[in-house]
Amino acid sequence: MIRTTNNRVYDGVDLGRLVHGSIDKDRTFRVRPGHGYLAGDENDIYQDQYPYFLPTGYATANIGPARQQWIAAVHKWTTDLTAAQKAAYDGRARAGLHMSGFNLFMREAMKGLVDMYVDRGDPTAYDVTKAMLDTDGAWHEMDISAIVPAGAKAVHFLVHFDGVGVDWKIMFRKKGNTNEINHAGMETLLNSLERHRSAIVACDSNRTIEYKADNVAWTTLSLAVRGWWT
Repeated sequence: MIRTTNNRVYDGVDLGRLVHGSIDKDRTFRVRPGHGYLAGDENDIYQDQYPYFLPTGYATANIGPARQQWIAAVHKWTTDLTAAQKAAYDGRARAGLHMSGFNLFMREAMKGLVDMYVDRGDPTAYDVTKAMLDTDGAWHEMDISAIVPAGAKAVHFLVHFDGVGVDWKIMFRKKGNTNEINHAGMETLLNSLERHRSAIVACDSNRTIEYKADNVAWTTLSLAVRGWWT
């Protein structure tokens, strides 16, 4: 049964049997199946109409990373998961969740519960520059939560650097580590030779890492996030 009442009528005009989409920035229509709860009878089709709105968080600073994570999750579902793995998600989703296996997978992927690599995409500028760093030879915290979504376990960095000296170092490690064994790092090789190197750094649940840059007159010291693992 299709339950529409007056939810397909706009400005006094009946728009048809089933309507979906937005009219200007005034009203939005959708068609959805009932799920047997919230007054929605299972197997019935419902026509909804509600005021147009933008989702919470739209165009905020973190929408870019969230979008990239969504793209990566769709790609993983489409190309990486086997039929048996998808069937397992379908089985879990049908067990009282009233959703599809794909929706369950996407929900878990966006929470960082699915192992995958997320390509950051094509940033237009470095995320961190020399002026934003403490270059005093001591360990400092770096908060990357504005760049990397919750659920990330490790971050993939690009570092662009050079200076008028040899063996100048910058190192990275997981916040809370106290030794300098399990760390990533790089150093200058020749006077004024620009280098672009990558580093993989584990981050804590708050998406914070630690770095240590030598107390020298760096010419360039810039970082960009290339991606992350969940």
